[in-house]
Formats: sequence, C-alpha cells, structure tokens
Amino acid sequence: MKFLRPATVRVILALLGAIFLGATGRAMVYRPEKGSMWDPSILWHDGLYYAFMMYDTEGDDAYCLLATSPDGVHWRTEGTIVNEHERTDGGSFFKCYVAKCGDKFVMDHGVGRCKDGRMVSQDEMRFFQSKDLRHWDYITSTHPDARWYKQDRWDHMYILPKEEGRPEAGYWGYVVAVPKEGADVPAMKQSVDGLTWEVLPPAKTEWGSIPPKNHFEYGGCERIGGKYYLIGGTFDYMGSKGYNVFTLVADGPRGPFRPDPEAFRLCGNTGKPLTWAAAWARGKDELLISNYTYRKHGTPAPWLLPLRKPVVDAAGHLRLGWWPGNEAMKGAELALGGKSAALDATGKTGGYDLHYLAPTFNLGQGIVLEGKIKARAAGAGRPVAGFLFEEKPGQAMAIQLGVGPAEGRETHIGRLTAGADGRMNFVSEDVTGKGHATVTGIDDGREHTFRLLCRREMFELYIDDLLVQTYVHDGGSGRVGLLAGRGAAAFTDLRAWAMSFPAPKPGEDDDPLKKPGA
Repeated sequence: MKFLRPATVRVILALLGAIFLGATGRAMVYRPEKGSMWDPSILWHDGLYYAFMMYDTEGDDAYCLLATSPDGVHWRTEGTIVNEHERTDGGSFFKCYVAKCGDKFVMDHGVGRCKDGRMVSQDEMRFFQSKDLRHWDYITSTHPDARWYKQDRWDHMYILPKEEGRPEAGYWGYVVAVPKEGADVPAMKQSVDGLTWEVLPPAKTEWGSIPPKNHFEYGGCERIGGKYYLIGGTFDYMGSKGYNVFTLVADGPRGPFRPDPEAFRLCGNTGKPLTWAAAWARGKDELLISNYTYRKHGTPAPWLLPLRKPVVDAAGHLRLGWWPGNEAMKGAELALGGKSAALDATGKTGGYDLHYLAPTFNLGQGIVLEGKIKARAAGAGRPVAGFLFEEKPGQAMAIQLGVGPAEGRETHIGRLTAGADGRMNFVSEDVTGKGHATVTGIDDGREHTFRLLCRREMFELYIDDLLVQTYVHDGGSGRVGLLAGRGAAAFTDLRAWAMSFPAPKPGEDDDPLKKPGA
C-alpha cells in the first residue's frame, strides 16, 4: 500500500498509445510513462500477462491502470480501465485483485476517502466483471459485516478456487479487514460464482511465540503441496523499521493459520520502507509472486520488480526464487576485464579487499551480473564476501554476505567508506538473518552461484537462485565491485549483460510526477 494522499487534483488522462517498451527504460522492469502505479495484481491469460494497478496522476489516484506483457518482463501501458470519478460516491481506487471465475473475470478493489488531507474511511469494496480483462462492468459494493469486523477497513480480497479446475466448487475470499475481537486472520468470504459473496468469520490463527497482529495487507493465499500459504505485509512489526511481507501456513483454507517462525519474513526491508506488498500472481501454468519498490524512500513512482518464483523447500518453508522467465531481461553481453577475481583481506589494514570490475557500467539501462562465489574465513572477526556500488570516491553501498554456518549467520547491506588512514568503516542499514526466508549468507568453503541485478539506484541479489534482498544505493559512478572482509573470496565464471530495455535519453527525468521547475 502506498503512502495515503488525498485526491486533490482531477486530471483527465489521455495515454497516447505508448510504443512498446517505450518508457520502460526508467524502471527495473516497468513503470508507466506518465503518472505513478502501486500494488500490481498480475495474471496470465491467452498469451499475455496482465497487470492491474492503482494509478496516480499528480495527486489524483482515482484510476485502475492496465499494462500487458508477452513475457512478464517487457510491459506496455494500455490505459486506464476503471475511474472512480465516474461514480457519484467515488473516492480513491485502492489495491485490486483480478481472478478467473468460470468463464468470466472478477475484480475487487478497495475505496479510500480523504478529508482535509487525512484518510477518513477505507471500509468499502467494489466488484466488477469482465470477459476480456479490458472492459469492466460494475456489479456491487460491500462493507464490513459488523458481526465480526470493525468498520476500520474493508480493502481488497484475494480469490482462490476451492478446487483447482472445478469452478462449480466455488471460491474462497481472503479480505483485508480488522476483526472486532482478538487477532484471528484473515477476514474471509465464500462464493458460488465469484459474483455474490457470503461473509464468514475470520480464519483461526495460532500465533505461538510470534507476537499477534490483527490484520495485514494480504497478498493472497495459495495451495502448494497440500498446504495453504498466506502472505501479508505491514509496517513496524517484528522489530522492523520498514515494510515487510510475512508468511503464515495452514493445513486447510480456513486455518488455523500459523506463522512460519523459521522463514516468517518472506521479503522486504528491515531498515527502510522501500519494497512493498508482495502478492501471488497466476502465470502460465505456474504460480508467481510480484512486488514493487521505490527508487528511494519517500519518492513517488515505484517500479515493478522482476517476478519471483515461489520455492517451497523440503521443510515446507516458502521462499522467493529466480523466475526463469526473467532471462528475457538479458540483452547484449558485455565485455569484462576478466572472468575471475581472487580477493584476500587477510592482514590488510582496512580489513577489506575490494576489486572493481571493468568497464564502468551504464546502470541507467541496467545490468545483469552472474557468476560463482566461494569464500573462506581467515583470522578473527566475522568474515564477509559480496558486492559494492561506488557512490563516490571512497564511498560505496555494500552487500556483505555472512560466511559460515547458517545458524547465526547474517547478511548486511550498508555504506562502506574509506578513512584517511586507509581503514574501512561499514554502517549497516539492513540485515537478513534468523527468521527470514531470504538468504542469510554463504557457507565457508562452498561454491555458490549468484545473480546481481542493478538498474538506476535499485539492485537485488540472488544466491543459488534464491533472493537475498532488494535495496537501493545513492547513484554514482556506475562502478560495480566485489569485496572480501576478514577472509578470502574467489569470484569465477563472471559474465554480464546489459538489460534489454532502452537506455534513458540524456537528461531524462526519472520522476514522472515532478512538476516543471520543482
């Protein structure tokens, strides 16, 4: 969910048939060329991926925007398909979900209303239906059932078939709402046809040692291997200063849901609210997960991130993996100064050994860097190995993967600076460790594969095709480097590609909501 702002300016938007890929050079994989999107709901149908998004045009967030993609990587803006201003009771268009229900598609979305710059209500959900995902007919609006839910919120609902491939069995609905009592989550509905819904009491939740939370912004619930995986995001929870997404698991669709303590934080940031509401997405014969990020905390115009592959390990923990479809983002292969680099920080005054790759990269267009990494501990202290993005001489944003046994290992992201005496100072901003589904580091002496993506200020790292983190740096020279700290690291089989998006034009502004002269 984006920062809530009142709809203060009505803008009639005319999207003039964007050239395919025309403006995607500004973002990781997609952002509209005009205005700003939030909270994508994505599904595949008849040869295309469809993304439905909250849409803001200079303070006027009354719209649903549609974008399509043939491969889930390169997106084209189609235009607005729902406009809250067309209704006399209209407000802001909040997050939607779209699902196939029999021979039709059903959309539900939340409605927000503001007064004097403050959100005063978010307790209404609208329903639409469509045959082609482009033209939508209004069905009805609903409000919280006072028997079980407070009037605080009735925002959006993920729709799950009760039996896959049998629409006649009906549908479950997982609703963003607040229970009147306790912390059973989520709010629920059920339907025979996806159009008429019966409100149910909330699903039961057994919190165990995890602090209870009475609602999340749910990214939906899906079945994998006979289990039901509910994901939902929130601020300021479990010691996090940012926005994180968490996983609860159940044996049945109505619970009881239980937090997964070993992999509770599915994704997000512990330091800053950058990456937001992850959601289940139905791809072509596969489940996917989408989410998005801000270029910098507090700036408008989020980016759609690469789609992720959900991975459930042998112990039943849900993690985010590299989706093979993302190979489509690789463009021309780039020449590197070498295919390998050996680093050894043992005995170095600064405690680190750093190596910058050649050439300087065009991070405006974006790069994909792949290879293998093998690190070993040496000497005192906790060894680390990883990557850095130079922001200015003597200063870089660094990803420091912990090296050693998984128990107690952590990965930190933060700023690495060089002092006048040659010593290096690292200040952590983000940590991945115990209870996180994302990768906490690498094993001592074992070879791992890596994928590092970077575009503009945003980067994300995968180890052995599992997500470590998505984060941002402050921009800078375009130099990307490797590091070892309090140990040694060998990087081999290095390859790099330019991303297959147009490079930004000289002077192109990266903030489409920025007003002239601002």
